Amino acid sequence: MKNKYLKGAHLSERKFKEILRLFAEDLTATQIANISGVSRVTVNSYLKKIRQQIARHCESLLPAESHYRPAAPVRSVQHHASSAEEGDVSVKTEVGRNVKPVVFGIYRCSDRLHTEILPDVSRSMIHSVVRSSRSILEMQSAAEKIRRFSNVVDLGQYRLYNLENEGAVSIADDVDAFWGLTKHRLAKFKGLNRSTVYLHLKECEFRYNNRNEDIYETLLELLKTQPLSLS
Repeated sequence: MKNKYLKGAHLSERKFKEILRLFAEDLTATQIANISGVSRVTVNSYLKKIRQQIARHCESLLPAESHYRPAAPVRSVQHHASSAEEGDVSVKTEVGRNVKPVVFGIYRCSDRLHTEILPDVSRSMIHSVVRSSRSILEMQSAAEKIRRFSNVVDLGQYRLYNLENEGAVSIADDVDAFWGLTKHRLAKFKGLNRSTVYLHLKECEFRYNNRNEDIYETLLELLKTQPLSLS
């Protein structure tokens, strides 16, 4: 079936655009299935493809590391925990407390926020930074990755940590707005599988960076130049 946005599609272009518009409105797969009349299994399959393309797009916009790594050491650290009333979001695991939490970093380059999952950064490492009055980053080689970020988030405990770098431009308002959007969006899923955290995080990044644009039209333009493929 001809569809310039989705190669090998079994849906018409019109129906696919309906699904894309509902996705742009940030509805869940179940809501989209109910409105569009397309099965939830099919909707989920398409949404995963869309999120994968969004992630690739975000990755293509990442600056070179030397462009955003601050030269100054971390001087102080603040952290903000979300209260239970705000709707805590957990990352689902299969083996419980022994699983390393999902930690991601946030930084800004030009007028965009970027995120990166940090597999080498542990909760204890973050806590050591919080408790220390001086930088421990020079003493822990694995923690070196934290230097590039203005903030890190521990999704296991749903905490945002603010790393105040000397000489760094404050992006507190941007980060607070982004974190608010991310918490609101992830709360809808009532816990995420670890395998899908990255895609949802990149979707939040995309939505925030395009918050002043028409998300539907932005997605249409993206998929017109980089169509999805079911193969």
